[in-house]
Amino acid sequence: MKRNIAILSALLATAGCEQLPSGSNRTVEYRLTEAGTVDHALCLLGFTAIPLREVSTGHHLVEAAINGNAAGFVVDTGANVSVIDDAHAERFGLVKSSGVLSSLGARSIAGAGNARQAMVDSFVIAPVTIRQDNIVSADLGPMLSALGQATNSDVAGIIGQDVLTEHRAVIDVSRSMLYLIEEDSDPAPVPAGQCSPEAEA
Repeated sequence: MKRNIAILSALLATAGCEQLPSGSNRTVEYRLTEAGTVDHALCLLGFTAIPLREVSTGHHLVEAAINGNAAGFVVDTGANVSVIDDAHAERFGLVKSSGVLSSLGARSIAGAGNARQAMVDSFVIAPVTIRQDNIVSADLGPMLSALGQATNSDVAGIIGQDVLTEHRAVIDVSRSMLYLIEEDSDPAPVPAGQCSPEAEA
C-alpha cells in the first residue's frame, strides 16, 4: 500500500494542477485523456471523477442517490460518518433502527442526540456505487436550513469520512472535483485504454 501511495504522490506532483477562480458558476474541464493532468493520472490509477458544485458559502455539494432517490449532499471531510437529515428519511424510504447511537457519536455527527442508523438498499454517487448498507439519520435541520437559504439549494445530508475513506477519496478543491475508486482495492494501474479518447466519448 505504501508503494501505491508513493506512486500516487509522484503522479500528482508532476500533473501540473492549475488554480481556477473560485465561484459557483465556473465550468471545469475534465481532461481524462490529456497526459500530465491530475484527471489523467488518477484515471490511470482507477479513480472515477465526480463533479462537485461549489456554493456561495464555500461548501461543496455532490448529488447522491439513496434507494433510488437523488438529492444534494454536503461533502464534509470533518464528519466521521455520512448523515441524512431526519426530515428527509421518509423521502428516501429509510427505516431507522430502534437503538440510539452513543451520545459521543451523536455529538460528533450532528451536535445533538437521537442519531440512529438506517439500512439502505442502494447508495450511489453517480456513477460510483457506494459499498455501504447503512447511513445515520439525525436532526441536521438548523445546519441544512441555513445552508439551503444561503445557497438556494435543497440539501438532504452530508457525505462523511466513512464513504470518503472507503472509496479512497481525492478532492481537488480548486477545481471542485471528487475522485473515488469504486472497487474495494488500493489505487493500482488500469488498462491505458480506459483513459483513452474512446473511453471519454
